Amino acid sequence: MSPAHPVYLLKQLFSVLSFKTVQELAVSTRFVERERKLNAVPFLDFLFKQGGNLSGFSLTELCSTLMKQDIFVTKAALNKRFNENTVMFLKQIFGLLFEQQFQQHFPSMQLTTEIPFARVRILDGTTISLPDQCGEDYPGTVGAGVKYQIEFDYLTGRFLYIDMQPGKAGDSSAGMKRLESVQKNDLALQDLGYYSYNVFREIDEKGAYYVSRARSDARFYTDNPSPRYHKNGDIVKSSAYNRLILEEEIATMERGETREHPMVYAGKNDKLPVRLVIYRLTVAEQRQRESRIQRRAQKKSGQTKQKTKDMAGISVFMTNLPMSVPAEEVVSLYRYRWQIELLFRTWKTDLQVDIPREMKKERWECHLYAELIVLMLSTLITYQLRSYFWQKKNIILSEEIAMREVAKELKVLWRARDATIKNTFNRLGKFLTANGRKSVKNPEIIGWMA
Repeated sequence: MSPAHPVYLLKQLFSVLSFKTVQELAVSTRFVERERKLNAVPFLDFLFKQGGNLSGFSLTELCSTLMKQDIFVTKAALNKRFNENTVMFLKQIFGLLFEQQFQQHFPSMQLTTEIPFARVRILDGTTISLPDQCGEDYPGTVGAGVKYQIEFDYLTGRFLYIDMQPGKAGDSSAGMKRLESVQKNDLALQDLGYYSYNVFREIDEKGAYYVSRARSDARFYTDNPSPRYHKNGDIVKSSAYNRLILEEEIATMERGETREHPMVYAGKNDKLPVRLVIYRLTVAEQRQRESRIQRRAQKKSGQTKQKTKDMAGISVFMTNLPMSVPAEEVVSLYRYRWQIELLFRTWKTDLQVDIPREMKKERWECHLYAELIVLMLSTLITYQLRSYFWQKKNIILSEEIAMREVAKELKVLWRARDATIKNTFNRLGKFLTANGRKSVKNPEIIGWMA
């Protein structure tokens, strides 16, 4: 069997969860039971059968699931089982799997870009609503909530950075923390919540690349070809730059047109050298954006800035990519940022991480870590299947459909022997070949290399 085959990779990934290792973790985190009705390995079996979902079912329903494993516990006993030790146990399990993925040589999809990026890093956050009694530990902007900050590599599915914060936490701190793992030739894609000239500068200093939308209130400057000078020959600082007025750019651009400025300076005080790419939206694209702006305004207090409304007709991108990368490719690259939005949508809709139920904090925390384990495993396996389907069958696999189906099979895969794993993948392969193709009506400029 090829080392790049999904079956082989899955075996290597799950090898960290050996019976011995799981038992040792159970002892170190005090996850033990004298009666051994629901010890470590059966508990993981139970979680994978549930797809990590401890919120969408009542205690009675969860006890019924355990009964099918010949484990008979009362509701009170099961509820007692969700405690700080169990939370720590699941946190350690997740940590082991997170570290193990970096030991694996996952096949990397290559994009048809001018630069062969080492990784395409996509960072974003998503918030999960919690019951009000969790508000003291997990305060949200409205009620209680927890925010996940996740960065993953679009080329391999590998998770690069994860942090769990209170729901009201901002994004900027995560944008800085994850810089520790940025490497040469990485491409970082992120939304405006992480917008920081210091972040862009550090990415550039590491020999990596970034593409980011510019804030609507961002200021850009060009060199003044005719600055004024003091008598001593020093340039008059106030005359060194000319302000670039983006509203004037819009007036001279056709819809669907892309225009760029090879070198401008971002920020009134920072003056960060960047390449600026401006894309004027089509009528349909502008209507969609205005609709999103209106929806955000309804969810948040305060008025939408007039500048935001005025700039709704264009997308302005900042990047440090060289001029050898065409402007249209810069715009196309940024659109890959939406892949993490699809991942979150699958997590919430299909894997059901966000199902609010009144229950104690420790059970919620068990639910959150169990769902995080399922998300990471489902994503990693799906992206290996995606690579395999593309290379062997020339099929573009829908990540959303594949993740949903893979999550259902984790209960079988995590402790399965070779023959069972192979049979499960063969069954998955037949289903996904028939039903898992991605609908690609308008291919992007950038695709996958054969």
